Amino acid sequence: MYHPSDHDVELSEEEFRLLRDLIHERFGLYFEGNQQASLRSRLLGRLASLDLMSFEDYYHYLRFGPQRAEELDRMVSHLTNNETYFYRESPQLQVFAEHVLRSIKETKLASAGGERKRTLRILSAGCSTGEEAHTLAMLVYDSAQFFWNWDVQVVGLDVDHQALEKARRAVYFHNSFRSLSPAQLERHFTRQGAGASVKDAIRRMVTLRHGNLVEPASFDGLAPLDVIFCRNVLIYFSDAMILKVARTFHALLAPGGYLFLGHAESLSRITDLFTPVRFQGAMVYQKPLAAAEGP
Repeated sequence: MYHPSDHDVELSEEEFRLLRDLIHERFGLYFEGNQQASLRSRLLGRLASLDLMSFEDYYHYLRFGPQRAEELDRMVSHLTNNETYFYRESPQLQVFAEHVLRSIKETKLASAGGERKRTLRILSAGCSTGEEAHTLAMLVYDSAQFFWNWDVQVVGLDVDHQALEKARRAVYFHNSFRSLSPAQLERHFTRQGAGASVKDAIRRMVTLRHGNLVEPASFDGLAPLDVIFCRNVLIYFSDAMILKVARTFHALLAPGGYLFLGHAESLSRITDLFTPVRFQGAMVYQKPLAAAEGP
């Protein structure tokens, strides 16, 4: 039987619309009309792997095939950008280390029952291969503010099983270290072949879990969180999905909790649930202490 080569399989307007809407519904990712060729190139390999003749066949497989759940998991790794590295966007990390951590500690110890509230909960949402989650743990560790009976947990959550496997191995190579100083590399990593592995003191602080940002059930058991990092993820979402995720984050954060987005991301035209707080070189969103109900 004749099977077309990858280059022969076209993605029609209708097929693009069907796949785009399915991806948006399931994962929040939104492909604009001018990204039709990009979506085609990302998914061509999946058609070949499944021996399918058209993108329409692939759509029906994703909707109704007996292995659709497994294929959705495989597909998403072709749609997401896992470009990340340690200590990315350092001005924000400096605000986190020098202002946010100190504020959280002071607030908890000053509150009634402060000695019983020695917990610090941080979420890296869309953690990819784990560089951000481990960076946050390193910053907490280096702050030296959360020893002596503090219960610290950094949770990394991502929809891509393959990326999470790499995060669990915690072995990284040159490209992940582009913003790392030699001193940081020496302090937090152990040389391992051509790469380096994160030291156990940091790995023990990090928990990794599979989850989808647009499914609230993915966050079960995490609230109340003190800080959420969700950087360079929402730029791929529609406004409707950004609002949905923002509402979820608002519900997860403790009153006064902090939300960090990527430097190119903003909630200003989406919702007023959070209070923008400006620092030198960085913007942070804070959940009001008296949490308001809003759009």
